[in-house]
Amino acid sequence: MKGAFIAAALVVFAAASPASAQRLGQVFDDANEAVFAGDLDAAISGYDRLVAAGVDDPDVAYNLGVAHGRAGRYGQAIRWFEHSLALSPGDQEVERGLAEVRAALGRRQASRDGEAVVETTPFTEAVVRPFSLLAIGIGVLILDLLFFGLLLWFRRAESENGRLALGIATPVVGILLALSVFGLLAKSGALTDGSPAIVVTEDAPVREGPDPRAERRSDAREGERARVLDRDGDWVRVRLPGGREGWMVEADVGLL
Repeated sequence: MKGAFIAAALVVFAAASPASAQRLGQVFDDANEAVFAGDLDAAISGYDRLVAAGVDDPDVAYNLGVAHGRAGRYGQAIRWFEHSLALSPGDQEVERGLAEVRAALGRRQASRDGEAVVETTPFTEAVVRPFSLLAIGIGVLILDLLFFGLLLWFRRAESENGRLALGIATPVVGILLALSVFGLLAKSGALTDGSPAIVVTEDAPVREGPDPRAERRSDAREGERARVLDRDGDWVRVRLPGGREGWMVEADVGLL
C-alpha cells in the first residue's frame, strides 16, 4: 500500500500534537495490515477514521479505493480513486486502479443486466485532469506576463522583421492564455453547478422530492457521476448524466 504522502501529512499533525500524529500513524499501519490479511472491513474502518480525523491525503484515498474495490463496493472504490486523483493529478497507479474498478463494475452490470453502461470522463475534465489547480494557475500567470510583455515589446519594436515575428507570437500566446484560463475555470468547478460526486449504490432511487414516499423518477447506477445541487436533511438533489435530476438519499452518493 502507498504511504509516502501520509507520512508527510502526519508531520502537520505532529506539529500540533505528537501523540495524535502517532495514533493516526498507527491507525494507518493497522489498516494496511488489515488489507494484506484480507480483513477489508477493518481496513476500511481504519482509513475512514483517518478521513474523519481530517487527514485528506491521496494515499489514504487510494487505499480506500483499493479496499472497497477488493470488497466489491465498486461505487465507493471509484469515488475514492477519483478523490485521490483530485489530490494527486496524473498518478498512473491510481489511474490504473480506477480503470480496473470501472471494468469490473461493467462486467458485473453486464452479467446482471445483459449490458453495461460505460461511464466516460467529460472531455473538458479529461483535458485538465492530469494537472493540479496550482500548476494551471502558475501557467496562467506565466502566459499572462508573457502576453503583455509581447504587446509592450511589439509597440517598441522598430524593425519590420521583429514586428512580424511579434505579430505572429502574440496571438499564439493569447490563444494559449485563453485556453489556460478556461482550463483553470474548469478545474476549479466554476463552469458547472454543484459539487462533484459518485453514485455508490446500485439502482439507487431518484425521487421527485426529498421524501421516501415521493414518486420514483428513475434509478441511478453505481459508479455514475453526479452533481450535488442542493440538500434537505438526509437528502441531496442531484443532476445525473443525460440531464436527469431528482432527489437521492445522501448515503447513496459519495462526494468527491
